[in-house]
Parts: sequence; C-alpha cells; structure tokens
Amino acid sequence: MDQDPYEITPASASFATPASIIPFDRLIVLHLEATCDENLTNPAAIQVTKENAEVIELTFVVIDTTTMQLVHEQRILVRPERTPLTPFCTQITGITWSQLSEAGTFKDAIKDLDKYIQNEMVAKKLSFCFVTHGGWILRIQISREARDKNIELPGYLAYYQMFDLKQEVQRWQMHHHPEVSLRTTSLADLCETFQLERVTSKKSIGVDACLTIVNVIRYLAAFRYQDIFVRPIDYGADLQQFKTESSKIVRLAGLPYEVTQGELEAWFSSNGLRPAMTWMIQATDHAKPSVSGFAMFQSHEDALRGLALNGRCLGDRPIEVSVSNERVIEAAAGLLTQFPVQANSRRRVRPGDWNCPNCQFHNFASRRNCFKCNAENPNPVPTSTPGDWTCTCGFHNYPSRTHCLKCNSDRSRISIRPGDWFCPNQECYFQNFASRTSCYRCHTPNPNPTYTPPTASQYPEAQFRAGDWLCPSCSTHNFATRQVCLNCGIGRPHSSSSPSITSGSPNVKPGDWICSNEACGFHNFAKRTHCARCGNPADTGSIITVTGAIEQP
Repeated sequence: MDQDPYEITPASASFATPASIIPFDRLIVLHLEATCDENLTNPAAIQVTKENAEVIELTFVVIDTTTMQLVHEQRILVRPERTPLTPFCTQITGITWSQLSEAGTFKDAIKDLDKYIQNEMVAKKLSFCFVTHGGWILRIQISREARDKNIELPGYLAYYQMFDLKQEVQRWQMHHHPEVSLRTTSLADLCETFQLERVTSKKSIGVDACLTIVNVIRYLAAFRYQDIFVRPIDYGADLQQFKTESSKIVRLAGLPYEVTQGELEAWFSSNGLRPAMTWMIQATDHAKPSVSGFAMFQSHEDALRGLALNGRCLGDRPIEVSVSNERVIEAAAGLLTQFPVQANSRRRVRPGDWNCPNCQFHNFASRRNCFKCNAENPNPVPTSTPGDWTCTCGFHNYPSRTHCLKCNSDRSRISIRPGDWFCPNQECYFQNFASRTSCYRCHTPNPNPTYTPPTASQYPEAQFRAGDWLCPSCSTHNFATRQVCLNCGIGRPHSSSSPSITSGSPNVKPGDWICSNEACGFHNFAKRTHCARCGNPADTGSIITVTGAIEQP
C-alpha cells in the first residue's frame, strides 16, 4: 500500500534530488531579534516603538539543497545605538546588556553576513535565496534600519529574493491539502500539525527558530510539489518592472484593522504626499488585526517617494509599502472598497489617547502633537515610569540604566539627600529635591511639604565637597559651582576665580581641581587630565586654592 504523502516526515522522506525542485544551490534561513518595549497601563512611557526598533541579534543557517543538510550556522549579536535594551525585551529574547555591550553595530553585522556570502557563495558561484518566517525581516526591518542609519546594503539584501515560509505553507494547504486544518502559521502550530520537532536547544531564540524552520522546509520540500519553494519573491525584479511601467500604484499592508480614510490621508500628508485614490481590500477574516489596501498617486515620482515610507508607523503599526500596478487593481476589483470615513465603535481607546481640539483627530497617548494638524496635546501624559532616576548632571535616565546616558556617572553613587522626595503621581515618580514644594516635572504637590534647610552637620562629610558653601541667609548647602543660593536666591558671599578651601581638609591635596562643568562640579585628583564623572578637560582656573599653611611633620 502506497504511503499517504501527508504522512511524510523529514525522517522518512527521501531528499535524493530536491535540487531539481528548489532552483537554488543554497537556502539562507534568516532570523532577527530587535529592541522592543511594552507598557499596557501607560503607552506614553514606551521607550521603543516598532518604527525605531533596532536589530540586537542576527542569526542565519545555510542549507545545501542537494542534500538538505546544514552547512553553516552563525549568530551575530548587535549593539543597539539609539534605543535601550528594556527589561521587557530581555524577558522575551533572553538577551542581556552584558552580552551586547561589546558587540558590533548593525553595520558590522551586515558586514559579517556579507563576508560569509561573498566567500562561500559568490566566490564559489553558488546561487542562493533567503527564507524567513514572515516578511518583516527583509521587507521592513533591515531596509528601514539601513535607511535610517544611512547604511548601504549589499544588492542581495536591498533587492532580495526570498521565500516567505508562511506563504509557502498557505500555498501547500490551499493547492494540495485543503483537508489539513491550520490554526495559525506560527512555528509552534506548524510543528504540532506536521508532527515535527520544535528545536529548543537553549542556544538562543534565534538559533532555535532557524533550526525549527529548517525542519519545516525539509518537510514541505519532501512532497516535491512544483509550486512549493520554486518561485521566490523577487523584489529586485518587481521594482524594475515598477519603474519600467512608471507605475503610480503602491500596495499597503499591515494597516490597523479600523483605519479610516482621514487617518490614512494624514499619514501620507505628514510625509509630504497626497494620494489621488485609495482602496481597501475587504477583509474576509475579521480575526486578523490588520488590513491591506492600495494607493494611487498623480505621478510615478510620488509613488517612488511613497515606497520610501516602508516601515513607518501608522499609530503603533509599521506599514509595509511595496510596488504594485494597475493590473493588480483590475484583478482585485471585486474585493476593493473605500476606507471608512469614521472608525467603527469597536475601536479600542487606550489610556491617554486624546482627540485634537483643533481638528478632532484621534491621537495615541504617546503623541505630543496632533498627527493630522500638528496642534499640541492640551493634556500631555508624563513619560516617566517608576524607577526613573535623575543624575547629578540633570539628565533623566530610565530604570534599566546603571550609568547616566549623558555623563556616565554610576547610578549607585547618586545619593538621596535628607528631605528629597519622589513624586506620588504613579505616571511620573520623579525624584525631587527637598526644597521643592511641587514636582519639577508634573507639578504634583509635595505630600510632605514641611522642609527645614539642613545644616552642614546634617550631611555626611563625603557629600560636602571642596568649594561647597552654606548660604549665610538660610544655611542651605550649595555646590561649589552655584553663584546664588538654590533655596533663597541670595548671592554667594564671596567670589573667586578658582575654588578655595581652608587648610586642614584631609580630602584635598595640592593640585586637586573642581570640574568647571556647571552640571557636574566633581572634585578630581591632581593627576586627572579629564573629569572622572563627565569627561570635561581640566583647566588651570579650576585648581583648588588651599588657604593657610599646612604643617609638615
């Protein structure tokens, strides 16, 4: 009795000549992890959005399509340059800052990938094609981040050829096995449906995902269907045809499910574009969180500018903008409709969302200005989260930082002085000096306003630094760099071109100097040529003058 093809598994399938089916010598399975954040209770406090997320791990494995065996596996860690590695990101990726602190940049990672491809494929004249689980990696993230950082991608990444595993699975089911029920195309569900091993080696999420994808590829390739892993997405060829035809139409994917005509027009106009016509593809699966559509412009040049919006967010969703043409519009005519003028009442209004008082446009909480008309938010939501801290240089840092982003001061050295208080507003939590009657950031009143200016004896000796002074009017302790009292505004009782202190102070030695940076004022030893706290260079006017003779034994 012949074996049912549906029962084929990678272990029992024959991979003798799959090269006659897969038209490439090598398949490169590619996986990325990127910075991310989540704050369901206060969306305005999110530190990383999908529009500015950065790659932190690039993993790829290579399959020889003649034998369907792995020939290479490589994981490249990437240090983010513009966004933090949040606790949420570490929680879901398992990647810590200690792993990334010495890693290369995104540009370095692309060079490492290119080095392998040039040496092992281009030089050996082997054809290759990428495989990804979904289109986000090549269609959005790599191209958007490279564009934002002015990095020129190799041609095979800028004009990629790729198989989207999700699309291959859907084609396999629709054309050959409609009897198979797939809940989703997630790797977990695919492995359960096909009875495949889901790799959990704990090397990394990226490596495990790539090796699991390899198992699914082997399974599908074993059927040797003439339309599975045969015709890849060829962005280079599609773009060339788009330009040759001077097409004025682009395709939009990943749009918010209840996006309105006004929101879409505002998104384009905020980027200097105005489409002549837009269409939405009527959703047949209302469980999906996004919809697709098309936009037609007055000119081919505007359509090309529209492609540059690929990866930009509408609300909190990154939009994929790709090439299209009139033939596609004609073929899909029966499925096209206009975008709604008003949002469905089922739209979820999140905490902090606001309607513009000028044009009534619905804006997300994180926006300081209206997305449509740029009017200011009349009631901006504070962007601090519990655990935020303020450095002595005045810079506001997120809870995850152990050192100040501006001056690199160690957080553990930032002391809370007597009377200092944290704002009781849970959306702010700003650290305020004892003398403040209301929060410096959100103006919430001090819950315990009783304040008695401290005397020098109330401070540990280590906190009273060389050149510091007590106000003769209110006895407030002031740093050496202040020329007027922080509490009452009375001028400093004496002026001097350089910091001074009386003899007998054991912590001050000849040649020691005070940093001239007004936001720092750190006491440095004589041997330092740059401030130990902020890096400011030493200058002769900052040397501490010791008054009075110091007896020598």
